[in-house]
Amino acid sequence: MRTTPLLVLAGLLSLPAIAQDAPRPFPVGKYMAPAGEREPRTVGPTGTLGADVYRKRRKALADKLKGGVTLVYNSGRYTHDREGMDFYYLTGIDEPGAALVLDPGGADPEILFLEPLDYERNRWDGERAVLPSAVLEATTGIAAIRRSNQVPATVLRGCKRGGMNFVETLVPPPAPQQKTLALYKEIEERSFSCKVNDHNGLIARMREVKEPEEIKLMRKAIGYTAAGHARILETLKPGMREFELKDLIEDAFRKAGSRHLAYDSIVGSGPNGAVLHYPKDDRVMKDGEVVVVDAGAEAEYYATDVTRTYPVSGKFSPEQREIYDIVLKAQAAGIAAAKAGVTQRTLEKAVRKVIDDAGYHDAFIHGCCHFVGLEVHDAGDYDAPLPAGAVLTVEPGIYLPQRGFGVRIEDEILITATGAEVITQAIPKDPAEIERRMQSRSPKP
Repeated sequence: MRTTPLLVLAGLLSLPAIAQDAPRPFPVGKYMAPAGEREPRTVGPTGTLGADVYRKRRKALADKLKGGVTLVYNSGRYTHDREGMDFYYLTGIDEPGAALVLDPGGADPEILFLEPLDYERNRWDGERAVLPSAVLEATTGIAAIRRSNQVPATVLRGCKRGGMNFVETLVPPPAPQQKTLALYKEIEERSFSCKVNDHNGLIARMREVKEPEEIKLMRKAIGYTAAGHARILETLKPGMREFELKDLIEDAFRKAGSRHLAYDSIVGSGPNGAVLHYPKDDRVMKDGEVVVVDAGAEAEYYATDVTRTYPVSGKFSPEQREIYDIVLKAQAAGIAAAKAGVTQRTLEKAVRKVIDDAGYHDAFIHGCCHFVGLEVHDAGDYDAPLPAGAVLTVEPGIYLPQRGFGVRIEDEILITATGAEVITQAIPKDPAEIERRMQSRSPKP
């Protein structure tokens, strides 16, 4: 039997993975809140930048794409090492399983999709938004809000007007394939005219330039972080365990106003300071050692990433001071090389030259710099020229396990047209100042 094109299209739309978007009413009482009950909140922090900011970002993205339909899933995870924050950047919400569709040629140019409600699941994971949701509309600036079982058919219809735009940053194996790309591939395989337009990393490049309100939140997070590092100078002493110092730092973050860590704090003393991501923090810190503290707080999802190296007894040994000064000089060279228009490779070369000239090439075992923002290692194009408004770290280190210590110094810089501002400068790193502040402490009774 011959199959007409019309029948093929009808079969395509009937496939389970690309379902029709006819309304599916939920049984009252099973999924929907009882009459008079307050609207459940969304899970996770909600952005405070305002709907106009998120609306402007989505418009800028749509303008760059010039047609086609774009899908962005909420693939982010609210953990200390979170990633995949494109959805939050465009909407200001962190609703699990949510999706955003941009279709400038459609009846609804912007549509927010939420997963179907499951009140049993809510009892495990927390309350989620019911529809219609005035809270989500006010936060995101998106009027059309639907359930996620309608995503495939919505994308298919939009694809016929200009293809499908893949805009997220590709995640290399062995990480799972992005839900967006998996759906696009399935639609492409099941249709004759829908093609994927590769704009991989476009949102990442948009996220490089921090808006003024974003910078304010990042400075707020830095203020919380400074309080934690100040606590180190007040309390660090021989005989403390690494986890005790870690607890004091994180408690100071919270007392200063931060609700979350930007990442899992690293506190490594003695030989543990030569382990980049030392996780155990259970060693007793000894007189004459240094401790590497990589710890930062966050403000409304915006992270801080700062590392300092402190003398446990309040004074660096001559050998420790020699290495510390080399690392500090290398960092200063990287910061001096930073300005709009140069690449991160320029900063890397400046940092490495100082360390290489000192004879420690093999002791510097990581890169010098990374973007910071909604993610600790934030999205961006690491090969492209740096734009004004980008925020990145400069973090050289020398690690000498055979000599029982390591030194790392990490600051965040804001790129300007003519140079860079060290926005974490309130956290002391001058070795003389660190020693002075530690040695001038009043003895505790």
